[in-house]
Amino acid sequence: MLTMEPYALGIDCGNTGIKVALFDLQGQEIGALGDKVPSDFPAPGFVQCNMTELWQQCSSLIQQLLEKLEVNAEQVIAVGCSGHGNGLYLLDNHYQPLLAIKSLDCRANDLVQTLKQQLNYDAIHEMNRQGIWPAQSAALLCWLKQYEPSVYHNIGQVLFCKDYLNFCLTGEVATEYGDLSASGLYDFSAGDVSGTLLAELGISEIKQAIPTMYQSQEIMGKVSHDAARLTGLLAGTPVVSGCFDIVACALGSGVWHSQSASVIAGSWSINQVISDSLPSRAVFMACHFPEQRYLAIESSATSASNLEWFICEFFKEEKQLAEKENRDFFEQLNTLVSDTKVVNALPLFHPYLYGGCDNQPVQGNFFGLTGWHKKSDLLYAVYEGIVFGHLEHMNQLRLSGQHIESAILSGGAAKSPVWSQMFADILNVNIQTSDCTEAGARGVAMAAATGAGYFSSLQMAVETMAKLNPPQVPDPERQEIFQQRYQRYLDVSAALKKLA
Repeated sequence: MLTMEPYALGIDCGNTGIKVALFDLQGQEIGALGDKVPSDFPAPGFVQCNMTELWQQCSSLIQQLLEKLEVNAEQVIAVGCSGHGNGLYLLDNHYQPLLAIKSLDCRANDLVQTLKQQLNYDAIHEMNRQGIWPAQSAALLCWLKQYEPSVYHNIGQVLFCKDYLNFCLTGEVATEYGDLSASGLYDFSAGDVSGTLLAELGISEIKQAIPTMYQSQEIMGKVSHDAARLTGLLAGTPVVSGCFDIVACALGSGVWHSQSASVIAGSWSINQVISDSLPSRAVFMACHFPEQRYLAIESSATSASNLEWFICEFFKEEKQLAEKENRDFFEQLNTLVSDTKVVNALPLFHPYLYGGCDNQPVQGNFFGLTGWHKKSDLLYAVYEGIVFGHLEHMNQLRLSGQHIESAILSGGAAKSPVWSQMFADILNVNIQTSDCTEAGARGVAMAAATGAGYFSSLQMAVETMAKLNPPQVPDPERQEIFQQRYQRYLDVSAALKKLA
């Protein structure tokens, strides 16, 4: 039985998985549970989520975690939630679930190309610092208005993933600056959702559906009696507004100071640097970061979601056997990758299953396959191709004027010493990883502890609770082969875009 020590609960919900974790006020992960979040594919390019089932998963995981750790509800001082950005989690006019679209969705591909020609794209880009792209919240609202007007005109609240879970926990609707500023709906020049931007997008009426904005550590509500019954939490427990998941991962892995870089290998390839000033339009997007700062972000759906697909299609039996025998399946994969000798004759993988790095309509592929290649060679190519996708983004950040000498890696790849070393070698920077398995959950636990008054600032929470493992440094003996393979990767990618 644990002592009556205070704990902060962090919930981290991405496109493909949800995790709940409990942390003490020194940042130690007391325990964590997770589950895969199913996706619905009602049509080609559509990636949706059952909102009711998502809340059932979340509430059940919280209850299971508290029971497993034998933690009294009184010990949980506050709750913080992070979630994937963009996409849409919509409530209707009666505050009932209407539609959830994940940020892996690409239904708006064709519409985005049309809108770029029809709208004042330069003015939109100047205001929201990202223009328009397919899985963006703003673009999806435009798509709904044009192709599913009955849904669009029934929208009561425009929420993001973590906002919906906060609503389920508290019964209150709210959002926060990180998520909203990354959605394409936020006007940086106005510091708000402006009528001017929405008018340019042709969705002026949506302004009334966007709830009040909070800072990440601000309390937006308290656990309701209904949520307490389902989760085992104490009714009245404070719930903070929480974080866009890439902000939560940065905080939870210890990224705080300006020019610090954060690389997240999750469903999306996230590559970001903290900036004191609004980043230039040369980067993919910007979003608000605590203390009136910004993240310069280069990202796309080109990361670990590709590996998840590959495992599901080509390693399903091995995974099931490993689980049956209680073996670490991912350690098995890491060993296969580690044992693969890196030569130019290995195939290349382009991680464009859910779109390309510049959001053009390209597709994923294996290139250079021969009859002697084994499944392990393809696995290696997936690991490597995902890192090459990250390198494309890191190089764009460098071109925009961001100076990067080291980075903190979080997400699934951070759990693999083999993969994180590959990141160091290919990105050619020192790579550090967090000491906990759930950096995103720890980031919002920091916000929760701050909101509950246990830290005077979010910076103090980060400096107290974040711990890092020793750095992995680039191996100079592997630089030449990786440079050769990366150049070939770029050449094939350029050819693919001409065929798209």
